Amino acid sequence: MKISVTSHHYYPHTGGTERVVKTLVDALSEIGHEVHVFSDIEDLQAMKSGEKIQYHGIKLRKIGKFRFPPLDYWKMLSKTGSDIYHIHGQRVWSSDYLYMNLNKIKGKKLFTAHGFYQLIYGGTLNSVYYQKFMPSFLSKFDHIVSLTEKEKNITADLVPDLAEKISVIPDPVDFRRITISGDIGATVSKYGLDVGKYFIHSGGLQKNKNIEFIIRAMKGLKQPLVLTGNTPDLSYVAYLKQLASEDKINLIFAGNVPDEDLYTLMAGSDAFLFSSKFESFGVAMVEAVYSGARVISADTGVARDLSIDGMLQIVDSPAQMRESIINYKRKTDLDSIREKLESNYSTETIMRRLIKLYEN
Repeated sequence: MKISVTSHHYYPHTGGTERVVKTLVDALSEIGHEVHVFSDIEDLQAMKSGEKIQYHGIKLRKIGKFRFPPLDYWKMLSKTGSDIYHIHGQRVWSSDYLYMNLNKIKGKKLFTAHGFYQLIYGGTLNSVYYQKFMPSFLSKFDHIVSLTEKEKNITADLVPDLAEKISVIPDPVDFRRITISGDIGATVSKYGLDVGKYFIHSGGLQKNKNIEFIIRAMKGLKQPLVLTGNTPDLSYVAYLKQLASEDKINLIFAGNVPDEDLYTLMAGSDAFLFSSKFESFGVAMVEAVYSGARVISADTGVARDLSIDGMLQIVDSPAQMRESIINYKRKTDLDSIREKLESNYSTETIMRRLIKLYEN
């Protein structure tokens, strides 16, 4: 098949969605499909088109806080003559902007929303967006993919008439990338830390990640909190620093660390803490469990599925997180945990399900 994939950003731009989309693209090409990728031209400058993957960088113009593609963006997609058009995310230029012209693009159209996280912010604009625009937008697709059952329910509430067109297919996790240093102590010490004496969080530092939840849970604890990932919202980072200072909590901003260091830091931590107000899936939680970390999370994304298998502890408040930090015991049978995670979320497993959906 010939498949076109659109994404607001693309690897090496840092973020969970970007890495997931690249994992899908690489997997599709490996099994022989021709894939056309449409994303921000600045993200794709490091990527080289090949026989199976063609990259189409989109030059964007900025209007206020939004960025827009050329008016003929839909024609660029259509010219590929693809059998499947898989639209990822919900951003003005990469998906919403196609609204007026989706019906002109021949071929089957599939939409994966990587989080309706604007719902948590409320306000008139978001209300109109989700009550009026989003149902009409989604109705233009042949099928919709949700990443968890929880997300499927949210989507079905938005578009009740389309409930039969929604499938749950989790994000693929490339477990081959999760390598842990043979000497955990040496890696941990590079960051000025001691094994088992720090907490860690992974993800872009922005409001919906709700890091203040973790900071309140840590009040009075001496271990530092290591924050890995990019910092797109500097005002939010400043707010976190202020909160941490008030509660005398040591925040360490490690930034984007190499994969081997990241997973080794997870493995060497006292606990991996996750607190997002809204997460469509949350690959970092799966990666942390796979790394052997003790994982404590708010009820978001895939957390509920992981908690059913006893791999993760769900908490509803900072007080509960603090209690879990003190009392929750890590599961010790790591081999069986990894086997189950690979069975449920590996790239191979998810791609089989996605290809079956494409073929149908």
